[in-house]
Amino acid sequence: MDEQLNRDANRDEQGSQGLQRSSSNMSGPGGSNAGSGEGAVEQAMTMARDVGEQARTIAADAGSRAQDLARRTRDQAMSAGDSLYQQGAKAGEYITRGVDEYPFTALLVAGAIGYGIAYLIHHRWS
Repeated sequence: MDEQLNRDANRDEQGSQGLQRSSSNMSGPGGSNAGSGEGAVEQAMTMARDVGEQARTIAADAGSRAQDLARRTRDQAMSAGDSLYQQGAKAGEYITRGVDEYPFTALLVAGAIGYGIAYLIHHRWS
C-alpha cells in the first residue's frame, strides 16, 4: 500500500512538472503555439487515463479485500456453528443417558425445577 502511494506521489510530481513545462512553452516568445497546445492536450489526456487506471486498480483492490474478509467471516461463522452444534449434541446425549439410567431421579429433578419456576412466578405476583 505504501509502495502504491509512493508511486502515485511520484506520478503526481511528474505530471505537475510536465504541466509547468508545457505552460512555459506556451507563454514563450512569439511563434506558433499550436504544437505546444496539442502536446498539452495529449499530456492532459494521458494524465486523465493514468488517474482512471489508478482509480480502477484501487477499486479492484478494495473489492478483493472485501470479498476476502467476507470469506474469512463466513468460514469462522461456519466453524463456530459446527462447534456449537457438536457441543449441543454431546450435552443432549449426556442428558439422555442420565435419564435412561435414572428415570425416577430425572422425574424428581424435573418436578423440582418446575415447582421452583412456578414459585418464582407466583411469588412475584402476590
